[in-house]
Amino acid sequence: MSGEPSQPNNPEQPPQKKGLSNGVYFKIMGYLLTAGWVGIILAASGGDSSHPLFDYIFIVPLAGWIIGMLVARVIAKKSGADRP
Repeated sequence: MSGEPSQPNNPEQPPQKKGLSNGVYFKIMGYLLTAGWVGIILAASGGDSSHPLFDYIFIVPLAGWIIGMLVARVIAKKSGADRP
């Protein structure tokens, strides 16, 4: 009780980062955008699968996820995050 702040048991380890990683936030955003897109198409087509807009209900989100994965891979390679 000398008034000094307590020291961690292992000072070599950096403090652990609390919170979610950026990748998790982007996945959550992707899920929300996908759900929003499906909702918009269902509302615009009235749930009628013969409506012309209904053709894009799965293609647009699939393309978005593929493009997002490619962009993430390019960013990871440029930042060097995939190297040990």
